[in-house]
Amino acid sequence: MSSYPPPRNPVQPPAAHYPAYVRAHRHKQQAVAVPLIFLVLGGLATLLGMLVFLERPLTQSLVAVATFTVVLAIGVWFLHWLDRWEPEPPVYVLGAFLWGAGVSALISGIVNTVVAYSTQSETAAAMYSAPLIEESTKGLFLVIVLLSTRRGRAEFNSLTDAIVYGGMVGLGFAWIEHISYALMPETMAESTEVIFVRLLLVAYLHPMLTIIVAIGIWAGMNARGAMRLGWPFLAWCVAVGLHFLHNGSMALMGERGLFVAAAIELVTFGSLILVGIRARNRERDMVSRQLPALVHFGWITPLEAGWLHDLHGRKRMVSAAGGERRLLRDFIQNVTELSLLRGRLDSLRGAEPPTSWIALHRELAELVCHQRPEVHRVLSGGNGWAPMQGHPGQAWGSPPKQ
Repeated sequence: MSSYPPPRNPVQPPAAHYPAYVRAHRHKQQAVAVPLIFLVLGGLATLLGMLVFLERPLTQSLVAVATFTVVLAIGVWFLHWLDRWEPEPPVYVLGAFLWGAGVSALISGIVNTVVAYSTQSETAAAMYSAPLIEESTKGLFLVIVLLSTRRGRAEFNSLTDAIVYGGMVGLGFAWIEHISYALMPETMAESTEVIFVRLLLVAYLHPMLTIIVAIGIWAGMNARGAMRLGWPFLAWCVAVGLHFLHNGSMALMGERGLFVAAAIELVTFGSLILVGIRARNRERDMVSRQLPALVHFGWITPLEAGWLHDLHGRKRMVSAAGGERRLLRDFIQNVTELSLLRGRLDSLRGAEPPTSWIALHRELAELVCHQRPEVHRVLSGGNGWAPMQGHPGQAWGSPPKQ
């Protein structure tokens, strides 16, 4: 038998008589203070790191910056494509990039320089210091910014989110590091050679390694017992180990090491691309599976479920909202987050859910219900209309059996 109680179909009030609480809950509260602090810190550290651009000829700097900005743009495009179903807040995404390009790169650069100076060995810094400090400082963004606040934890709610945040931190770090290495040589010819080698061997090394750490943190958030810390630690060890193998092969094996490094990056790159695509598809499937339950409980209507399950349908509805596009985007975001959260709750298979998940579920359900009357008003041109009521049709399946 179905585990769901009988549906509750809310009656929509007339358009002119919306309750006061509807307008009071138009948008979800967002964390502001913590992201802004790290935006400022990351921005200042990034500007400090960019001072090296001023020490080289203009042409050399422009070529390096342009080349690796194209690499950055390709990476950002792919992460944006992955993040279409439940887009992350721009302030967090930008904060992740600036953390990697500023805070992480600056701290890592200082530590690596101290290690190289104290040991009188650049190889020691590349093989031992760099993997440890760089993977640690990059991963700290997820711990400090995302997991330290309730709102941040609420945004970190799927494997896709882990890939997006880890990728953005790594892209920021890689962007500033690539340019710095390309500007070290004195001549344009030597700089071009460095650019070519880095494009072939390490273009997306840092995003990949940080994504591995982020996936481990995500696994830990959804685990119980010792593995809540075990998965993040194991993922960090994997990232550090791959970084060590990559740097060590080039430092100790000469030209043969280049092929080893290329093989490591190629296998890791291909594997993470597949993981990312599967995570995106899983988000899509989870939303489609949960929409019937949202209709069943009266949180959304069958008509809304019809366009919420499709990205093109969502885009059409947002375009039709005119000046109320933000309201439609918020409504879509809240429905999607509610669907993904219900999927996580279902995955517990009867285990006691965390109280924070239950509180977030209540908050999202209330937001969706509060926004529905205004969404109806906007999509009906301001005149109001009564949506269809009842159970979802066969095209949407039925509540899962237990």
